[in-house]
Amino acid sequence: MQSRRESQEEPHSECVRCGRPTPAGVSLCEADNPGRIGAPSATQVHGTILIGVIVGFAIFALGARLVVGGGGPFSTTVASGSLTPDGGAQVVLRVANGGDSDSPASCRVTRDGVPRQEDYSFRTERIPGGGSLEIPQAFPAPGGGVAYDLDRITVACR
Repeated sequence: MQSRRESQEEPHSECVRCGRPTPAGVSLCEADNPGRIGAPSATQVHGTILIGVIVGFAIFALGARLVVGGGGPFSTTVASGSLTPDGGAQVVLRVANGGDSDSPASCRVTRDGVPRQEDYSFRTERIPGGGSLEIPQAFPAPGGGVAYDLDRITVACR
């Protein structure tokens, strides 16, 4: 009769290359790792991944800055406008780029000077550095709430 100790197998791992049994925590057998080079610890692996993610975000942020940077500040005026019968508005906006390089502007229109979640937003074409652009824009009628007031419409671009 076998003893209880002999019938239980000792904990072990398997070689990741050939599948031979190895001591627990060892990833390669002696045949596949003759120099007995140790595998990196979990901390080293996770640290390397974290550094890679941080460097990737830094490169992404720098690239985004180079692509979008240099434009603005933008100044905006309402050159002319009229209200539509359904409560919307048609206006001509003049957006000026005070920066050195060509850049599009992201603009937000408020109906009466008070910012709301449902405000109309749009993005302009690229505006030359130091130049301006006149943009005819139609704003749909608000679904309930405050209607457009031509004297109080504000446009903020960045």
